[in-house]
Amino acid sequence: MPRLILLLYRALIFVAIWPLCLAARNHPNFKGTLRQRLAWTLPPVPRGNLVWFHGASLGEVKALAGLIAAVKARRPRAVICLSAMTAAGRQAAAGLDGVDLILPMPFDAGWIMRRMLRHLAPRALVIAETEIWPNMLVAARAAGIPVALVNARLTPRSFARYRLVKRFVALLLENVRILATADDNAGRFRALGATDVRVTGNVKFDAVSGLHPERVQALRESLGAGARPVFVAGSIREGEERAVMEAVAAARREVPDLFCIVAPRHHDRIPCIVDEARRHGIAWARRSAPDGRADLLILDTMGELFDLYGVARAAFVGGSLVDLGGQNILEPIAWGVPTLHGPHMGNFLWALAVVRDYTYEVADAAELAEALVDIIRHPEAHAERARAARAALDGAKGSTARVADELLKMIPA
Repeated sequence: MPRLILLLYRALIFVAIWPLCLAARNHPNFKGTLRQRLAWTLPPVPRGNLVWFHGASLGEVKALAGLIAAVKARRPRAVICLSAMTAAGRQAAAGLDGVDLILPMPFDAGWIMRRMLRHLAPRALVIAETEIWPNMLVAARAAGIPVALVNARLTPRSFARYRLVKRFVALLLENVRILATADDNAGRFRALGATDVRVTGNVKFDAVSGLHPERVQALRESLGAGARPVFVAGSIREGEERAVMEAVAAARREVPDLFCIVAPRHHDRIPCIVDEARRHGIAWARRSAPDGRADLLILDTMGELFDLYGVARAAFVGGSLVDLGGQNILEPIAWGVPTLHGPHMGNFLWALAVVRDYTYEVADAAELAEALVDIIRHPEAHAERARAARAALDGAKGSTARVADELLKMIPA
């Protein structure tokens, strides 16, 4: 049965790949990458022991950054290849020290993966989280390439789906080393038939960027906010723009000098934020075209959100007022900023398990506005809670070194 499922999967990929290429050719994540994804164009490969790291998108690439640095520090002659599915992930990869080669993730067809693995000839394949690509794993095993799934996690929902094809998953994970984030995730992988499972912790706690107060001061000056209290609403997702802007408008009625920064997760949602700002009569500007008269700044640049959290008196992290799984709440917490989020944090339960007692959960625009106003008016009453959240985050760090130790056993000196 597992072999039959693999055969059916390969047939489906063969049929679907061509219309997919046609449909996705102008999508930002795929534009200009299709020949590489099909392994028609192969990149020049630096000489040395190549290790192929793969992270699906921006979050996974950020999580791999410290791990790559740790491996490179102890294997300086290793050649690091990093692939990502999304354009944002590849852009982030380009800014990482120690990365020698950046690739778009090849399509998971058997002939593509075999050709790419022959060309790269990696000494190890390291995949972040739960990117279980059948043809990639089968081709790596056939080529004798050791594979590790790092920061491996499996939600109950995903586990229920995989359990329907348990024998197939067991076949794919037969020779894969699972480095799980926690005992519950490790147990789910074992229940699916994985045999080499170890708990090494979550490297995403280590992946929170280093703090640069000097950059924050320069940012504050460039914002034109002066001494006004700043509220940052980061990673706002589709469907919650109206609630966030209603909260901003309500909070500004109570705190008229409040300066707000709204950062949409996807820039194509900026028109929605602009419409809401106009509806509420809030003077706005884009970050790329600042206006000293603005009370609301819409972030349309890349790479600034983390440092902007350091400017904030309070922060809200989006993707959580609607059922989209949440976004990374650890970034404002790292700055010691009181951090609010909605009830829908299913993708970040691992983070909430550590800092839940120190964050502020709000259900809607009214609760968000009320909590925000209280934090702005009484900062001293909330400072200790914010410090406790940062201490909890610091106490959860240290997994990167453990994961690196496991990987180094797989990588030749």
